[in-house]
Amino acid sequence: MSTTESDPGQTETQKTTPAVQRDSGPEAEGEQSPPALWAHLRHELRTPLNAIIGYSEMLLGDADGPGLADYVSDLNQILSAGHQLLEIINDLLDPSQVASGDVVFNLASLVANLHYKVRIPLNSIIGFSEILLENAAEQGQEDLIADLKKIHSAAALFLSRVNEIVDFSKIDAGLKASGPEVSDRSSLIHCALTSLRELAPDSAAATGGESGSILVVDDNEINRDLLSRYLERQGHTVQVADNGRLALEMIATGAFDLVLLDIMMPELNGYQVLQHLKQSETWRDLPVIMISALDEIDSAVRCIELGAEDYLRKPFNPVLLRARVQACLEKKRLRDLKVAQQRQLHELNAALELRNRFIRQTFGSYLSDEIVDTILKKGGLKIAGEKRRATILMADLRGFTSISERLPAEDVVAMINIYLETMTEIIQKYQGTIDEFIGDGILVIFGAPILRPDDPRRAVACAVEMQLAMTSVNEQNRQAGYPEVALGIGINTGEVVIGNIGSKKRIKYAVVGRAVNLTARIESYTVGGQIFISESTLYECGDICRIDNAMQVMPKGVKKPLTIHEVGGIGGDFQLFLPPKKEITWIELQQRLPVQFTVLDWKSTGELGHGGAITKIAPNRVEIHSEVLPSPLANLRISLYDPDDHEISDDLYGKVVARLSESPPAFLVHFTSLPPEAETFLAEFLGTALN
Repeated sequence: MSTTESDPGQTETQKTTPAVQRDSGPEAEGEQSPPALWAHLRHELRTPLNAIIGYSEMLLGDADGPGLADYVSDLNQILSAGHQLLEIINDLLDPSQVASGDVVFNLASLVANLHYKVRIPLNSIIGFSEILLENAAEQGQEDLIADLKKIHSAAALFLSRVNEIVDFSKIDAGLKASGPEVSDRSSLIHCALTSLRELAPDSAAATGGESGSILVVDDNEINRDLLSRYLERQGHTVQVADNGRLALEMIATGAFDLVLLDIMMPELNGYQVLQHLKQSETWRDLPVIMISALDEIDSAVRCIELGAEDYLRKPFNPVLLRARVQACLEKKRLRDLKVAQQRQLHELNAALELRNRFIRQTFGSYLSDEIVDTILKKGGLKIAGEKRRATILMADLRGFTSISERLPAEDVVAMINIYLETMTEIIQKYQGTIDEFIGDGILVIFGAPILRPDDPRRAVACAVEMQLAMTSVNEQNRQAGYPEVALGIGINTGEVVIGNIGSKKRIKYAVVGRAVNLTARIESYTVGGQIFISESTLYECGDICRIDNAMQVMPKGVKKPLTIHEVGGIGGDFQLFLPPKKEITWIELQQRLPVQFTVLDWKSTGELGHGGAITKIAPNRVEIHSEVLPSPLANLRISLYDPDDHEISDDLYGKVVARLSESPPAFLVHFTSLPPEAETFLAEFLGTALN
């Protein structure tokens, strides 16, 4: 292949007008012509060099592919020659080396050095590329042939540009002597000056490891191809535009994270596109990197003043390009994040404003008006943690977990809401602070944020009224077709820490301490309908409480036994009493009912369980004989069988309420949860449904 042949399909530049040709018309820009000409020549000569260096680097990057190892040495020769040519052009067309304002004088100086300096490295590129093309054709390396043709075509284009400059110098040898009236001028000079007039400062506006979607804007096909392939290899999505007007249309309809923008383009040049983007409210934050063969400091400064994120010279360094692209995408990501956070902050402020209008109603659903006023009043509530004596009430529906597993979710929520709505009104009536709803459990504080001398008495009165209200709760459940439920309540008085706990992200006004843990232990000993209080609470209440029973327990974490008291009512100013307990009628079974049970309170609960048999039955209660004797108030999970050992249900729960005998072991169990099939089965032995 001769040095004058080229592949016209590989480069758009070869279809345009030559770099230098004759034209006519007065030259009005004589003073600016040397800088204009030098800038334009650098752009025209660097464009093919960009292709030579870029495609060589990409092919070398793929050298570990099949059949490419033999090409490495020659490709390195081409790459080295390309860099050598770039150094020659940068040196010969250095703007600081322009000797005078005379175009012909500087052009003659350029021609005197250009032709012989570029000859050796250019011939090296053309020669090695032809050799590689022949080898690739013999080996059928179609992908390699396409890129080698682009290198060869770029070298031919570079040679044609050099020849145009030399030919122009010969044709216009008499320009200097002819004076300003000479009419013949090169279109290269004319185009350069015209382009610079369009980009003149008086038309400018006032200065003002991510993957992304990138728009490459360049009128040169080789440049577009090189940039696109480099960026796609880095994981980016790339679209291209060959002029500024098309770029603006694509930006208006697409979603880009970054624009790589050439300066010298038809229709709209890079400065004008950049100016348009930065004046737009919509697109001003879209980052733009300018990539151009124009290397004057004024061009770079102007681009930065117009709002460009960065400025890269052609031919670009792939490593530097990658770093600049990543930096811009990271800035874009952070900018987008900031915008999203500002939008979210605005939404949160709007939500906060809306919430503040309803805050009294929200707090009022759980607290008394007096406590709400204290919390909302500026400086009226001590937020820091503090120790104080308070009375803690814990309430829990017995066996509700088992019930919830058998019901649809909407029925479970409806039942909880019936219960909580009733209890909340009662707690508010007695000026308690609801600290927590834990499913069907309620934690209430009496003595915070406001401490009153009658906190323990109000807590007990509240508990009694809550138990009395269960009649109304179960009536609503029956009307809705839901099962009845029973409530257990524990109360304790002691020193606690009250205040804000949590983190900066989530803060909660809460109560913590041993007294809270002990309250939970006391509540766990209850069965449905019971209220247990500690000795400290009983002491604070005085003699106005009706105590139906007392027992010693050994809660976990306590060093010595505690006495807890079952409350049947409270007198004084409250006069609230639970109905007297009915005498229990026991039915002795003619045929024992087999059971298996597991003691849930024991540390080892993984065993299948212990065997036993029900010998007596009463409403919600049974007497069991077994080979083991559980602790008083231990919680059991029971599997029930009929006399023929057919399982009725394995989901019964109960609490040991009395030990009858150690030998043989016998004890009484109060059921806390009975599935419907077990309830129906046991009811047959009573002659009526359990209630």
